[in-house]
Amino acid sequence: MDRNNAVLIIFGILALLIGIVLKLYIGRRRFYRRNSLGAEGFKNYKSSLLTPLWENFLTLAGGLLIILGILSLAFVRWML
Repeated sequence: MDRNNAVLIIFGILALLIGIVLKLYIGRRRFYRRNSLGAEGFKNYKSSLLTPLWENFLTLAGGLLIILGILSLAFVRWML
């Protein structure tokens, strides 16, 4: 196994794990923020604007990390 392959495997696994953890963490936060009627409750107007924006950004980053991890592992498998 070449050193480059080992680096790609480690990057792929870490990217997959971090992406999955980010997606699960954001989903958990959204789930526990909902009230009995299904609406999300926020403390004030500012947090109602910034929290979904931040969470959407992290969800997108998590999705991209998952895709990069899968591509990295597939590239290593293709190279072997």
